[in-house]
Order: sequence, then structure tokens, then C-alpha cells
Amino acid sequence: MVKKKGILHYVWKFITFLFDLLVSFLKFLWKGIIWLLSTLYSSMVKKSEKVVIESKKPKAAASFSGFSELESSQGELANFEKELYSGKSLIGLVLGARGSGKTAIGVRILENAHAKTNLPIYSMGLSTSSIPSWIKPIENLSEVQNHSFILVDEGGIEFSSRNSMSDANKLLGELLLISRHKDLSVLFITQNSANIDINTIRQVDYMLLKTPSLLQLDFERKKIGDIYEKAKAGFEKYKRELGLTYIYAHNYLGFVKSELPSFWSTNLSKSYAKK
Repeated sequence: MVKKKGILHYVWKFITFLFDLLVSFLKFLWKGIIWLLSTLYSSMVKKSEKVVIESKKPKAAASFSGFSELESSQGELANFEKELYSGKSLIGLVLGARGSGKTAIGVRILENAHAKTNLPIYSMGLSTSSIPSWIKPIENLSEVQNHSFILVDEGGIEFSSRNSMSDANKLLGELLLISRHKDLSVLFITQNSANIDINTIRQVDYMLLKTPSLLQLDFERKKIGDIYEKAKAGFEKYKRELGLTYIYAHNYLGFVKSELPSFWSTNLSKSYAKK
């Protein structure tokens, strides 16, 4: 009798084990089905969002519109523009107050560069749905092809782990490291240079200065503050000119104005990327 109870006991334990195994398998299978459906749904949503974004993109082809000179204190504007769109690796820095037109001139230069050279064009920090398909938005600098032009708008980037950067100084430093190696032309937009290392600034080939904010000069690096101080009278003189910019380069110093990009919009002026 004890034997029979023992056998039944082990049989019952075996049946219980098989039942628990089946339940675990069904749970695992259910989780797998949920994960698969969730992944498929997420993929469909992303594709749908991408289609919507693509449908909203401006269809305009790149058109060239050069600077109009207002006042020159050194060099020829034509020589500066020729070098700017020559296709060789140059590093540019755009500085100025919020709302002064930094993004506008940056994107205008992108459009001119593509119209002139047909180089691959990239951007970081621009509203994805507000730029034409010939500007490729990126999240990582490794995505940039050799021999191309890239615009980085610091004001439109939410610095996070996806960029492997935490501030403008690190991002610009990384750009400088890869620009010569990859033969990139880089235009970096920031509100001021206070957080950018002076050794990094020394490697910049040209600067485009927009109207400064009220207290901006108090927090700028001394050299850039000095440049702004010398240009102060010109900013006051031409303050009513739309697209006003002071160019500071080795081959040109002067005030110019520029047209908005052909596909300009309010969303693009706000910069923030929504990917």
C-alpha cells in the first residue's frame, strides 16, 4: 500500500511538472507574441510618421542667392564666397542673439553650397519636416559621408546620450577632429562662444556675426567681444537691413545682407529637431 502511494505521488509530481512547464511555455509564447505585435506596430507607426514627415517636406530644389555687400573694410566679398563654396574643408561659426537670424543664414549657405557644388548636405538640429530631401538630417556624426557640407545648430539639439556629447564645446571639438579627415565643410551655430574652448575657436576659418543680445558681449570670449566692439557702429548703422551679418574671415571683413532660404518657414526658424 505504501508502495502504491509512493508511485502515485511521483506520478502526480511529474504531471504537475509537465503542467507547470506547459504554463511557462504558454506564458513565454504569449510574451513573444506581444513583443512581436508591439515591434510590428512600432515599426508601422514609425513608417507612417516618416511618410507624414516626407509629405510635409518642402519640394524646392536648391537655388543660389549670394550675399549683398553693405560695407567692406578688408578684402573682396567675391573671394570670400568663392572660397566658401569651393568644396574644400572649412570651419565656420555663426554667433548672435536668439532670433537674430543665425539659422536663416546657416541654411541659406547650405542651399547655396548645394546649388553651387552639389555636395551631400547634412544637418543636426533642424526641424526634419521643414527641410527638403536634399538636406539629410543626422543624429550622429559618424553618419556623414566624406567630402560633404554639414550644418550643426546647437540651439536645436537636445544634448543627450544619443549624440555622445554633453555640450557645444565637445560637439564642435568632435567636428573639428573629423572635418579634416573626412574633408567636411562645417558651419556651427551657437548663441555665444563662452562655453567653447579658445583653442577650438582658433581653428575656425571664418565667423558670421549676427546682432548680439543685450548682455551677450559681457559673456563672450575677449577676442570675439573685441570683434563685436569694432563692428558695433556698423550693426547700429545697418540695423534695419534684413539678413544683416558681419563677416570676419582672413580674406574679408565687412557687413552683408542675405535672403532667406527659398523654403524658409516658421517651424524651421525654431530649429528644434523632431525625429
